[in-house]
Amino acid sequence: MRAGISEAQRFPDLANSVHRMARQRGEEAVGRLLDEVAQSDGLGTLPAFTSARLATTTKLFVDLVFMPMIMRALFGEKLQTLRGQIKDHVARSVAFFLAACRHGGVN
Repeated sequence: MRAGISEAQRFPDLANSVHRMARQRGEEAVGRLLDEVAQSDGLGTLPAFTSARLATTTKLFVDLVFMPMIMRALFGEKLQTLRGQIKDHVARSVAFFLAACRHGGVN
């Protein structure tokens, strides 16, 4: 990702393609996991987890839970520092995400 970002000015189409492919594959995997958890946990009855909304719900989950840590890592923050903060970050972010899903969720 760092290489794609650093060369984005010289190769914008390539950088966009790499970003799009990485995001798409990541969201597909996370979407499958969210769907499985929702069905096994009873969250599947919430509007945010319907098949019509799952893609949007997944994008928001990735942006809220994964992207902050990924961006910090890409900008060179020490991995030891990040590792020490992941558990709390995920706990807070997932709690916030689920609260939003339970109270109206995604349109």
